[in-house]
Amino acid sequence: MQTSADQTSFTAAPGQPDAGLKWLCFATLGWAVLVLQAGGFTTSIQAGMAFLDWPLSNGSVNPAGWLTEIDKFAEHSHRLAATGLGLLCIAIAIGHYRREPRRGVRLAAYALVGLVILQGGLGGLRVLLDNLNIGGDGNLKAVSFAIAHAINAQLTLALLAIIAASHTRAWRQANTDQPRERLAAKIAVGVVFCVIIFGAVMRQNRFTSWVSTPNLSDLFLPAGDGLPWLINLLHRTGALLAGLTVLIFAATGERRARRWVPLALLLGAQISLGVLSIRLPLNPHVRTIHLVVGAALFSTLCAQAALVHRARSAQA
Repeated sequence: MQTSADQTSFTAAPGQPDAGLKWLCFATLGWAVLVLQAGGFTTSIQAGMAFLDWPLSNGSVNPAGWLTEIDKFAEHSHRLAATGLGLLCIAIAIGHYRREPRRGVRLAAYALVGLVILQGGLGGLRVLLDNLNIGGDGNLKAVSFAIAHAINAQLTLALLAIIAASHTRAWRQANTDQPRERLAAKIAVGVVFCVIIFGAVMRQNRFTSWVSTPNLSDLFLPAGDGLPWLINLLHRTGALLAGLTVLIFAATGERRARRWVPLALLLGAQISLGVLSIRLPLNPHVRTIHLVVGAALFSTLCAQAALVHRARSAQA
């Protein structure tokens, strides 16, 4: 049996991106954003338990009322879109097995399928272990799986963005050794990921502490006390630190001109949406867009970080 490395008739010319795999990855990335938006909106309107069963919805792929009731539409459309994403990721893995000569990129494509399968399992456990199904006073199990589901969604999107970036010309260009640039990338990714974790804990526990006073300081010193106040404080102040690390990375290295614009625009939009979500606490669309833009920022950042860490070889 021929290996993928031997199938030269199916691969791109050495040093050239594979156009077919590239556009499949970017199309899947666009679809993944829609899946994330559907999931974020479902959480924002608290519709995650619109159906008590999984993977079917009320025992059907076309449950009654899902086109007319907003909570059922949000949850079922998210499930349908996620199924489509899984199929696309399987297609990516098969395409890379057949046409991608770089072992590291092939392994990343296989890992993507693993993350998508894990994501489905986490979402299912979030439903099946909810206290509406198993009873009890608390809901720690379901909330824990919901938090893991939210975090894994960000990791899945980020890995997909990295795989898509690996099929661009910029990826195949020679890379000079820039230790400070790589360090800045690692710090920025780490800090932003921590902020994402705090945000997931906030959303899934409904810990968000809203303020309505016009004082600017209240945006970073939330109302309330206890664990909800602490998580809000960590998320908001962490966002400031994350923004600083992203800007430092954007301004570091030989390719700073190429990464400055997208990272700065996404960062500015994300901070603005965060402030707006505090001022409009009853608007689920603002909170959902805040989630989606945050994912776009994290994915772009991860792709840029991978770009500066890639091996020097054009085939690495």
